[in-house]
Amino acid sequence: MTYLQTHPHITFEANWVLGKDVLFMLGQCEAIIRTISEIPLPPKERQRLLLVSLRKGAQATTAIEGNTLTEEEIARIDEGESLPPSREYLEIEVKNIIEALNAIREDVILNDRSSVITPELIKNFHRFVGKNLGDHFQAIPGRFRQNNVVVGTYRPPEHTEVNHLVQRLCEWMREVFHYEEGSADFIEQVVQAIVFHVYIAWIHPFGDGNGRTARLVEFYLLLRAGLPDIASHILSNFYNNTREEYYRQLSLAGMEGDLTKFIHYAVQGFRDGLAEALSVFQNSVLQTAWKNYIYDALDSKKAQGKSKTIVKRRRNIALHFPVDRFYGADELLDREPVFIKEYSGLSKVTRARDFQELERLELIIRDGNKYKGNIRILKGMPPLRRRH
Repeated sequence: MTYLQTHPHITFEANWVLGKDVLFMLGQCEAIIRTISEIPLPPKERQRLLLVSLRKGAQATTAIEGNTLTEEEIARIDEGESLPPSREYLEIEVKNIIEALNAIREDVILNDRSSVITPELIKNFHRFVGKNLGDHFQAIPGRFRQNNVVVGTYRPPEHTEVNHLVQRLCEWMREVFHYEEGSADFIEQVVQAIVFHVYIAWIHPFGDGNGRTARLVEFYLLLRAGLPDIASHILSNFYNNTREEYYRQLSLAGMEGDLTKFIHYAVQGFRDGLAEALSVFQNSVLQTAWKNYIYDALDSKKAQGKSKTIVKRRRNIALHFPVDRFYGADELLDREPVFIKEYSGLSKVTRARDFQELERLELIIRDGNKYKGNIRILKGMPPLRRRH
């Protein structure tokens, strides 16, 4: 029997409908990406956010397949630490993905070099996934499987069909999405990334590492579509956080032979993840602006106090003043190390005088006998009414 008889869902036809809600969400995605791309992040902060994104992506895509390392452990590994021998394979899995993500980023963003998806490119991504894993990887890295497999209750196509199916998948992508002609818009490229991901899962061309390879291809296509690298973890993170639903949607798409629901699921997660990322990046910019505002306010003629020590102390207090809610002075001295250090050996009168000056400069606001940092002043919001 041919794959069409045994796997009627692998049709290489556009069996999906992009409803108004999906098109609207994709429009939102494009707008958010444009906003993220234009956020003026300082180089050091941008590098920090990039590291966080790549590590989150590596953690998510390996966790889906059973890797148990936390984000904190992955950060330490990425900084050069090693795990005990019994957990070394977990470390290698993550390092492989981080290396692959960085290689893809270098090609697409730094070198502005991208190409259509080919069987050889897919194999190359798979080489990254399985490198140095030995017996912990049930496939030869970079080689299509030579045997039949069963994945849970799903039996992928015969191994003798794999080469043809992957070749046909790559040809179909060119026929439908026209990236090489320069005519594919953002929506088409996002849909292509999602569809390609699903088809790799259906064909299951490798003995192991198919999910990680599929998500690397998806990452590659999304970067190519304009996704900022500092937001590159979003879909892998979403799939991992909704793991049961991820597998349910994959299975449902196969049973129904229709990708409409999976695309809706993925796009919704993509949109929500982008919105969360935008909030993080905007908050990063706000924190930088707040820090600069404090330095300006306490480095100008508006600041009172003849001693540099006084100005430095008040500035340090302002920089570390909580902005989330109001706190009493005694509460701050109990919970904030900077406050404890700065006011050690000083009187309550000195502390009151500092707070009064910071309030005059509108760096903090008061509500009765409680205070908080006045970061809202940078948002164009009026200060709260003081209650005496």
